[in-house]
Formats: sequence, C-alpha cells, structure tokens
Amino acid sequence: MVKTILIAEDRDTSRELICTVLSAAGYAIVEARDGREAIERALEKPADLVILDLYMPHTDGFGVLSRLRAEPRYVSTPIIALTASAMTGDAERAIASGFTAFISKPVKMADLRRRIGQFLGEEK
Repeated sequence: MVKTILIAEDRDTSRELICTVLSAAGYAIVEARDGREAIERALEKPADLVILDLYMPHTDGFGVLSRLRAEPRYVSTPIIALTASAMTGDAERAIASGFTAFISKPVKMADLRRRIGQFLGEEK
C-alpha cells in the first residue's frame, strides 16, 4: 500500500524539490503552501507522515502540530519539523512540543528518505 506524505512548506522551490524526491521514491504526496492549508489538507486526506516547515504564513508549524495532534488519527502519526532558521534550542523545543523529529535545512535528500523510511517501517 502506498504511503501518503503531507509536505507543508511555504518556499516553492524547497517544497517542489522534496515532493519530487519523495514522489520518485514511491510515496503519494499532498502539498500545502502554508499552515492553514496544511491543516485543511491533513483533515481532507489522512497522511501517514507529515513534514512541517516551522515558520510558515497564517499558522506556523507549531500551531499546525497542535491542531493535528488534537485529532485522534494524528496522535501517533510521525510529524517532522523542518526549518532553515535552526536556532539553539529549536530542536529541543520542537521535540518537547510533540514533533517526532527535527531536520534543519538544507536537507540532504538521501537522509530525509532514510528517516522517512524508518518512521514508516520501510526502507526507501
């Protein structure tokens, strides 16, 4: 069964690159350009894993995480924080807030695929 990944990233080039790489790895991709859209997409089509940029318009990644974790279907879903502006303590704050993992940009696509495979119980 094909696993679905929601990718919420406001920077078009970053989102398109991640979507292209993960789509080529065999995942079904759902895209969102901001936090509000991420919540809408997540509620419309359940995802097996979610990748959230921490700093997006309308609702930041922490707000999206909070909203999704309130939904029974997302209580244990892997949700990965992604950010280019990694400051001291951001990773700890993200994990303490309920993110499954924290990845700083620039992202090494092979590492991202490997970690996603681990979270989904498969190797891609």
